Amino acid sequence: MALTSRRTHRLLIFLSKPLLAALFVTLILRWTITPSNPRKPHNPYPHLSKALIIASTTSSNLTWLDPALRDSHWTPYVYTTDDTTAELTVPINKGNEAMVYLTWIIDHYDTLSDVMFFHHDHNQAWHQMFSSGYELKHLNPETVLRDGYISPRCLPGCENIITLSGDVAPLSDLKSASRDVLISSVLHEFWLDEEGKKQKLPEKIAAPCCAQFAVSKQRVRRRSRAEWEALRSWLIKTNVSSRESGRVLEYTWHLWFGMEDEL
Repeated sequence: MALTSRRTHRLLIFLSKPLLAALFVTLILRWTITPSNPRKPHNPYPHLSKALIIASTTSSNLTWLDPALRDSHWTPYVYTTDDTTAELTVPINKGNEAMVYLTWIIDHYDTLSDVMFFHHDHNQAWHQMFSSGYELKHLNPETVLRDGYISPRCLPGCENIITLSGDVAPLSDLKSASRDVLISSVLHEFWLDEEGKKQKLPEKIAAPCCAQFAVSKQRVRRRSRAEWEALRSWLIKTNVSSRESGRVLEYTWHLWFGMEDEL
């Protein structure tokens, strides 16, 4: 009886070794291998379309983008401004991110997404409180629909207030114009009310810096496609440097989308 018991015990040990080994390998694989197709998080706003428009160059580091898209529900449009053969590019590499933003609006005007997030190519910069991935995951599209336009740079008050004298110059003579004359001249020419009439220039303007913002479809369509085309045409033709012409839009995006002069 004792001999039979010992043989049974040895048999059980022999049989259990492959099972333990298989269990061990399974656990190791589960801990170390990331699924190639991880499940996308639940979309709390399935009824809303969301476009992410990114201005990039061939030297941009976009390694942050794929993980960010897996954790959110944005349709990406990545423009490469310095590569004419890129799938998405611009008519001319001028005006920094403004050329990308205007090109996307013009090309998609008839099929705009409910919410659009116009964004730089970096994951983190001095003017961002949070990483780009965090912004994409946590931006509430219903807030954008409610307010029309928001900046991801949350501030108690804008630190960049620009006083406008009201002095304007011809668009062909802005190369050496001061910042306030440059902004005033472009607003004077293109900033129209809903009846197509020129609006009175504000005395001061202010908005969070650095041209990253989310906007609703309704706010984009406050202006006709022709108005957006006219603004881009100036950007293409102007002899003002890309740095300065792009900044005109950076300082005034909120005005084109119908916001108060000072945010």
